[in-house]
Amino acid sequence: MKWLARLKSQSGPSTHPTEPTKPGFVGFVGSIPAGIEKTGGDPTASNDGQPDPDRWCYPVGDAMNTREIETFTARLVRFTDKGMGLEAAEWVAGRLVVRDRELDDRRLCLECDHLGGAGALRCGNWQRAGVASRSKDAQLPGGLVQALQHCDGFLGVTL
Repeated sequence: MKWLARLKSQSGPSTHPTEPTKPGFVGFVGSIPAGIEKTGGDPTASNDGQPDPDRWCYPVGDAMNTREIETFTARLVRFTDKGMGLEAAEWVAGRLVVRDRELDDRRLCLECDHLGGAGALRCGNWQRAGVASRSKDAQLPGGLVQALQHCDGFLGVTL
């Protein structure tokens, strides 16, 4: 017998309540007659192609899409390598997600390839950036490194 024929010949569960089996039990058990079709949820079949994981992400919703998550993670690695704590790095990377969505063209020193050091941060392109008049003065304060700004000496890091 074929599977389809077996399925057609099977009967469903009885919809008539059964008698209680334990003394003192006053309820009856029975199933509600109902169809077996889907009543809601995701309309895609389980054997369909892979659904788009970004379908409810930005720009449709507020959640980060795959590309933004990858960029966020790469920024976290870079910022923590430059001496930032994890919480501060997450906050700055989150702020940059908003900046990217708003198409703001300002940058952070932390995103620049010329930024050197991992504690005492220095600008390797200090002349063009205009942050110092001598090489020994090219050390950058923490507030400047985390400030969005336009810089003539900026060279983006490939993340």
